[in-house]
Amino acid sequence: MAYTQEYELGWGAWAESFGFHVQHYNHYSHYTLPPDWKNGWISEVHPAPGLFAASAWFKPEKTLNYTMHINRPCLWIFCIDCGDITIVQKGKSAYKLTPFNRILINPGTPLRITIPADSHACFTSVLIFDHFIETFLTANNISYPIRIEDAKLWKPQHVDHPNIMLILEQIRWGIRGNRMPAPAYLCKAIELLCMVAHNAEREKHLRSRRQYVTWNDEMKLYRVSERIKMDPLNPPAIEEMCRLAEMSESKLRISFKSLYGLTLFNYMREAVMKRAMQMLADDELNIKNIAALCGYENPAKFTAVFKHIHGITPSEFRKSFDL
Repeated sequence: MAYTQEYELGWGAWAESFGFHVQHYNHYSHYTLPPDWKNGWISEVHPAPGLFAASAWFKPEKTLNYTMHINRPCLWIFCIDCGDITIVQKGKSAYKLTPFNRILINPGTPLRITIPADSHACFTSVLIFDHFIETFLTANNISYPIRIEDAKLWKPQHVDHPNIMLILEQIRWGIRGNRMPAPAYLCKAIELLCMVAHNAEREKHLRSRRQYVTWNDEMKLYRVSERIKMDPLNPPAIEEMCRLAEMSESKLRISFKSLYGLTLFNYMREAVMKRAMQMLADDELNIKNIAALCGYENPAKFTAVFKHIHGITPSEFRKSFDL
């Protein structure tokens, strides 16, 4: 099978395969769906060889099946707002990119992406090749565990973290509003990788042998995590979480905190605040509306929790991106 051209084109390789209209301007590209489809687009910036950052919003008329076969080491970090995006890698079960932050490592074999017809997809993505990372590290004469080989050791919780989501939101609104110059995305990409590596290193120091969670239990706890993120504004009852984890309530709470470094309550609260950050993009919702949707009758309490999680108030977030 021939290799696909993600290194040269990023999302452009995907867009061209479906006949999307392609426009290029300096470091920027804009891909729009065929005119007889529903509205939709992908905007992308390509500031350096081996680096693409994109923001997407579309609803295809037909199912989109695309197989990537990339011959260079790379990773793809996503922040998913919504969409039914299924990934199939050779030798692994198909899985969906559910909200919020996800990472894909190039497996060196074909990787298939499927987005069904009438599925509204909205996401931000950063495609980073090892060539870009190595060039940066060499040019600055530094070493830090952010290469693709290092990324293979990262776990979902290292990527799906508020500090990663904030960077991805900065990238999203930078692309959509042309609010950042092209070279700024180089800095953001390295910041993104460094923060994931930092999250991984920090977890290593926090956990002890006494808190060890078996791989089997980790997979069960992952089901609980996925269920919470599926609809954080309507979280599952503790009884459902116990069934998913096949654990008693006490073991679930202890094991969950050992694995994720957060209590179940704080993990669910964090998921709500990540959804709140995404809702701030909705012009029809004011902060009081968003607070209510997140279960807070008092907007001031909501603002305090949002700032505790993200380090910025909802108003400051909106002002920083002119939302």
